[in-house]
Amino acid sequence: MRKFLSGFYPHPESALSIHWRLTQLSLLLLPFNTLLGAALMFLNSCALWAKYANQFVQSLLHQLLLILGAWMVIIALFADRKDSSLLGLFNFLPFFVAFIAQSYLFRSVQQLRQLAWILVVPSGPISVLAIGQMFFGWDFHFKLLSFGGDGILLDLLLKSGGVPAGRASSLFYYATVLASYLVITFTVSFGLWADAIATRKTARQEAAFPLFLKLPPILQTTLHHPLTQCSFLGLSVGLNFIALFLTQSRNAWAIALGVVFIFSIGLGWRKLSGLLFSLLGIVTAAAYGMPPLSDWARTIVPRMIWARVNDDLFLDRPIASLRLTQWKFAISLIEKRPWTGWGLRNFTALYEASTGFVIGHPHNLPLMLSCEMGIPATLLFYGLVGTVIGSSIIHGYQSNFSNRDRAIHLTLLLAFLCCTAFSLFDIPIFDARINLLGWILLAALWGFASVPLDYPIQIKPDLNKAAK
Repeated sequence: MRKFLSGFYPHPESALSIHWRLTQLSLLLLPFNTLLGAALMFLNSCALWAKYANQFVQSLLHQLLLILGAWMVIIALFADRKDSSLLGLFNFLPFFVAFIAQSYLFRSVQQLRQLAWILVVPSGPISVLAIGQMFFGWDFHFKLLSFGGDGILLDLLLKSGGVPAGRASSLFYYATVLASYLVITFTVSFGLWADAIATRKTARQEAAFPLFLKLPPILQTTLHHPLTQCSFLGLSVGLNFIALFLTQSRNAWAIALGVVFIFSIGLGWRKLSGLLFSLLGIVTAAAYGMPPLSDWARTIVPRMIWARVNDDLFLDRPIASLRLTQWKFAISLIEKRPWTGWGLRNFTALYEASTGFVIGHPHNLPLMLSCEMGIPATLLFYGLVGTVIGSSIIHGYQSNFSNRDRAIHLTLLLAFLCCTAFSLFDIPIFDARINLLGWILLAALWGFASVPLDYPIQIKPDLNKAAK
């Protein structure tokens, strides 16, 4: 195992190298298997806590996060449905532990770049599987080491036509979960691709950054060539975009268009910005315009797009299944118990009792947290997240980094913000993979913000030496 892990680039501090390599491995495994990826990440985090707990608890932000966790436990113990509420803690407390531990590992900008590449590489196969299940009828269910039908080490399920039918889901259990994953990877892929294009003329003069694996010198040099990186990342962007489109998630579509627009503005790609505005105008006219404008626009825009945008594809949906109905009910719960909420995972039973309709969550994370654990706890939760984001932005502008360094930092920052924006219309945190990816992105931003500006680590290794 140690020999296998040596293939990953080490941590700038030798004492943390084994933990940093385990983190990289777990992130590579995570999109394909929750148990392998998440379990490895949590075990690694616990090992870090065992070594550095004294340092962890000295941070005020960490102290407040632990206080929030303790308050959530108290709320769960006094909830109407204690069993559901206590189970709901597992969607938060282990990730608090992982966030604090993993943030301790991020000490250099090149680690942010390594993280970005680790997020991008698995997204290609995940996207190919999504395309295959929708266009070629790919279908399989592979299990490894099943113990009496209960414990499964590896469980890969790809259903032809997607879940639900007609929407790509790849190896995730539902299309919306895949969409939330692709929102992250598409953003990171596009950011790396844009950076590779913008710096392709000067990249050869710069000391190369490690991707994340130590490879033979010839292959390593080839992968660092500007043309190779542009081609690979362009392919990743294309595959991610196609798979994201096939999820038919309006939330993900809007966020992806916003990401492209932000990058096009930042890089001065005026033609792309103009094209996006034109496409958005045509789609809006097809979905909401009046004849004859809508008739003309619908000759250009496929029905599966404009009818999905204005919800004409699902005209017979029950009122209780609409987000607006769920949000109104969540607000009514908040009004009744604004301080302590009703307990985690209690929304489902309360909504079913009121409407007779089973729904897992109110499709809005701030509303869900407010009605399940109260307004004060929710404000503290988002206050801590906002502190991390703000600190990371300030640190990025105060530091003396190159444009490439700033670009990768802003790319990961944008990826987390996209993940946050997605949670305003859906809640993917119940999938441990998506939940963990969000917390790792936040940990990277916090670790980056916590490093002193004069931190003496800025390694640009010799590729031939590193590959030996």
